[in-house]
Amino acid sequence: MNSPAMKGRFLSKSMMLAAVFVVASGFFYVPQAHASFSETLTSADVGQSFTVDWNLAAGAISSSSTGSQTLTSPLNAIGTFTVQSLSSTTLDLAATIDNTTALNSSLTQAYLMSLGISTSPSATTTLFKAGNVFTQADTPSTGNFPGGFKNIDACVYASGNTCNGTAINNGLSAGSSDSFVLALSGTFGNSPSITLSDFAVKFQTNEGSYEFGGNSLSETPEPGTLVLFGTALLLAVGPALRRRLLPALSEVRRG
Repeated sequence: MNSPAMKGRFLSKSMMLAAVFVVASGFFYVPQAHASFSETLTSADVGQSFTVDWNLAAGAISSSSTGSQTLTSPLNAIGTFTVQSLSSTTLDLAATIDNTTALNSSLTQAYLMSLGISTSPSATTTLFKAGNVFTQADTPSTGNFPGGFKNIDACVYASGNTCNGTAINNGLSAGSSDSFVLALSGTFGNSPSITLSDFAVKFQTNEGSYEFGGNSLSETPEPGTLVLFGTALLLAVGPALRRRLLPALSEVRRG
């Protein structure tokens, strides 16, 4: 079971499948382990991107003054963040937020109202470039964000609202996307470094309001890295492919 030959065949098959995936999709996703869903950025990350997924399962309960409600369909969103610039005093972070929630006959409204991010060192916030939906940004005076998040430094929210929401129809509706650039100011050091965490979101729905943090965080590799990785895999599986294909070609010629 653990012989070199068996290991070699297993490795070849695994690499072949990986190579096919790279070639067919043109994209290879490399997940990173982030125990607290944090991302530390340095000057080397300028031009790089990372993605945050938000998922709240059906069955979650929202309590309010009008009584508790139960979510009948999951709430989902994806955020892609790209580091535009980072200096000892500023970070410009471009973001695209997609509300990927699927509505049904019960969950007929699901608007993403606001996004809160914790930073270390602490930073103050403005919008360098507003989106069509997310047009406001500030640093909460108490650091509070709905849902019990206590250390939020950057809050981005829809027009006519606050971090706490209110006018539901002004939020990002299910199936919609919006992009903006967030400008953070602080003291990030001579070798600039800032850690982002929490990535809390607030949804308002016809089945109550829900606040929750990111479920996973992944880094997106550079296109050049993808090409090199795919090329290396193809070179590695080339001999194995030839060994498998040559007998078949010989049979075809004899036939």
